[in-house]
Amino acid sequence: MTPPCRVFPASQLESEIQETHGKSRKGGRVDLSACELFSMVQYECQIDRPEIADSPVRCWPVQRWFRRCQDKKGSFMVETTIWEGNNKVKRDGGGAT
Repeated sequence: MTPPCRVFPASQLESEIQETHGKSRKGGRVDLSACELFSMVQYECQIDRPEIADSPVRCWPVQRWFRRCQDKKGSFMVETTIWEGNNKVKRDGGGAT
């Protein structure tokens, strides 16, 4: 069984990545916005009527964002999907239009 994942708000992501296993990362503070940005598209699908064998399946793309950061031990990946959205609002100076 995999170890439990810590749950925290996206607003705390930058401070959460500063530690690993309860210790400060080697090499100093990691600037999340300076890390390399990657994206991946996954699909969320639903069967219209699961009780019917040939019922249509409808799928919608879900864009996910990740950052590859570097510390003295090497690189590590962080999912930043919600964080990217929150920071876009800050950079653009507004909310949804």
